Amino acid sequence: MPSPDIIPFESRRVDDQELVMEMLSAETDSTYTFQGLKRRLGLHQEKLTRILRRLEDNNLVAKTEEGYRTLKHSRKTAQHLVGGEPVIRGQLPPGIDAQNLLGKIKGRWFKNFRWVGYANGTDELSLYWITEDNKFQVRIQLSPIEILVWSQPTDPKETDSPVTAAYELFDRISRMVPELGENS
Repeated sequence: MPSPDIIPFESRRVDDQELVMEMLSAETDSTYTFQGLKRRLGLHQEKLTRILRRLEDNNLVAKTEEGYRTLKHSRKTAQHLVGGEPVIRGQLPPGIDAQNLLGKIKGRWFKNFRWVGYANGTDELSLYWITEDNKFQVRIQLSPIEILVWSQPTDPKETDSPVTAAYELFDRISRMVPELGENS
């Protein structure tokens, strides 16, 4: 069930440039790919390109090898793109480093999950995917000892269960954990 304080980006009445800045500055130290922004915000690629160039020219956004990040540092509190209660909460096996796991899964597409971006907070990493049909967004949060998975529909009228999407992505990522343990 979506958190009541999270309003889908598509239903907000703001201009598109403000929408892009809001997504980029939703969390501290976040980076989102062009395709992730395009999918999540539903903007045409030419329009998004113009907005990002304008934001870069105004020194509000920087383009990196991994995507786009905000240079504006006046964030009030971390507000995740996917909120509410986690669908899955589990412990990371001993010896699994969250940064190594991030390096292994960052930027990856899994079946119908498309990479959106990530935020590297002080005590946690948040990774974001959206389903190819744009029905669900999924956030995986990694801390030094646990993994949490959230899923929520991008449209509040969606009737399919976000739990299925959360478990599907969790299954794909959990298959990579033993590989990391062997190489640690």
